[in-house]
Amino acid sequence: MKEKLKKIRKSRIFSLMKILIFIAICIGAGSVIAYIEHESDPTEQAVVYFRAFVQKDYEKMYDCVDQESGYYLNKEMYVNTAKKMRESMMIDSYNIKEPTEENGKQLVAIECTNEETGETQNFNIYLNEKRKGLQIVPDYDINIDSFVVENFSVVMKQGNHLELNGETIAEDMADISTDENGNVTYAFKGIIAGSYKVCAANDYGALIKNMEILEKETKIELTGTDYTANDKYAKLLSDNGNQLMDLFYSAVRKRNPSGKKLTAQLDNDKKLIQKVKGLVEQSEEIVYWPEVKNIDKYTVKDMKMNNLKSSVKYEADKKQYVVYYTYNYDYTSATDTALYSSYVYSLSGNCKSEMTLTYNIKDDNIVLSDMTLKNKNTKDSGAE
Repeated sequence: MKEKLKKIRKSRIFSLMKILIFIAICIGAGSVIAYIEHESDPTEQAVVYFRAFVQKDYEKMYDCVDQESGYYLNKEMYVNTAKKMRESMMIDSYNIKEPTEENGKQLVAIECTNEETGETQNFNIYLNEKRKGLQIVPDYDINIDSFVVENFSVVMKQGNHLELNGETIAEDMADISTDENGNVTYAFKGIIAGSYKVCAANDYGALIKNMEILEKETKIELTGTDYTANDKYAKLLSDNGNQLMDLFYSAVRKRNPSGKKLTAQLDNDKKLIQKVKGLVEQSEEIVYWPEVKNIDKYTVKDMKMNNLKSSVKYEADKKQYVVYYTYNYDYTSATDTALYSSYVYSLSGNCKSEMTLTYNIKDDNIVLSDMTLKNKNTKDSGAE
């Protein structure tokens, strides 16, 4: 038996079989390698991203972006950046170039042509290669390092959370640490460059800084004590303050300091009702000059508010909000046309005012607890 096996091994047929098997292995290996290389081509994902860009489907573009851990890639900020890029490019035709590698990333360059001018411009798409476990053929996600500012951080006092452009940053979205002074730092590997409202907020108050984040290693300190209202209470205060001001000056024009709509805003606080009534009467004397004869026959024909500005301070120790308004208004008061003379008597002027509203927090709502008003009246013309 052993002799027969030796003869078979030495035969030409056996040698031919070995050669054929070797060729088959090489062909198989080559096919596998060719398949992997074909399937590993990042061009397909790049084209999906580019077509979305051409069609201005910015949400589809965002879905293609590599959402790396530690990066804050806000969709709205991304969309705004992509829109600006699209607006700067006229794409009548394009040519997709072969992928290359640059700085460890795959690069697919797409040459875009403006047929009217003949100008060309490259739209460069960088891709990160992704593998899970023993995955042989990689996936590709779009790399947007060109949009990103590296190493951004915010420092704040304990008891606050971080908000960026109104979005609360969850603990798993940043590297969070606390120092020996009790200050908390939110650190990001990267953030999309642009304009941000950076806010250290708690249940009632907030420290806010509005700024352009354009440079790497940007660090923002929000450890002060001058709190304003957080977004929830800022809206409540704005809505209530605007309504109160409208009702106040409606009562002034109508000479109705005890009007039910106005007093209904004062939470049945008799002391405050009397104070606000006195402020209405004080303002009545601005638009209805007491020294003018028959002033009771005048009505306000026009009152225009100008340069309204407001600011809010949150006093944590008192659990109060203080809202400061500055503004001015032009006014004209006049009589009706006299039947016997067809004559109109009028007066006009401009008043600069500072109104302060104090609110207490009650059951997660706000209640007006005080109101002050300073006026400076400039009289333009008197009764004629």
